[in-house]
Amino acid sequence: MRYSEADRKRRGKRKKKNYFRNITVTVLIALGLYYILFYSGIFDIKEITVEDNVHYTAAQVAELTGVVKGENIFRIRTSEVAQRLERDPYIRKADVSWVLPDGLNIIIDERKESVLIEYDEGYAIVDYDGVILRLTQERLLMPVIAGLTPIDPQPGLAFKAEEAGQIKPALDFIKFVNEHDFYIKKLDLGGVVPRAYVFDRLILEGDLSNMEKNIVEIKRIIADLDSKGIERGTISVSGTSSSFSPEIRN
Repeated sequence: MRYSEADRKRRGKRKKKNYFRNITVTVLIALGLYYILFYSGIFDIKEITVEDNVHYTAAQVAELTGVVKGENIFRIRTSEVAQRLERDPYIRKADVSWVLPDGLNIIIDERKESVLIEYDEGYAIVDYDGVILRLTQERLLMPVIAGLTPIDPQPGLAFKAEEAGQIKPALDFIKFVNEHDFYIKKLDLGGVVPRAYVFDRLILEGDLSNMEKNIVEIKRIIADLDSKGIERGTISVSGTSSSFSPEIRN
């Protein structure tokens, strides 16, 4: 079919009219969506939920986020909120997500207070990774590592000492014995060989790896001593055996 010049002009005008109409409708829809998303209040934060928290309450975690209820959910960058939370020594990892239309959900992986490490002004409380959670002068009910020479302990940083090679084996040892239902009060690394205090005057003496290898035998010896009311002496641990002496060597 052939169109006249007049027909072609009319068709061209209709196309332009439809094009501008479509553009106008699209812009109006976009403006309407923009208003609904950012200014209507539908997507303003009303609730912040927290999962897997132990050390901090949900309210404390919510405060650490810096997010204010009533803030628009789409103005919140979840990655920035997660980074803000992870600056806290107790929070190893944070997973932050929107819960449409008006919620924020936070799942945190907390570090656990596990060991005290002595330093000049008190104790550094660390987790099994050696990260310092806080400093305290209080002797809390958890194993103590003594005999190290700390280097400027600061919360949020890994514990450092002049005896750098002894830190991880000591933490791994305490974690190991705890997992085997065996508790020690103190691990002293300041002598020729490590000394692990079961009681104030009942001591394991030997290489840490040997203590781990002989943990079953050590537990048997201590159970036997306990049945006899003995809480004083030295259990010497070698690579193949463990033996008890009532003496405590200095």
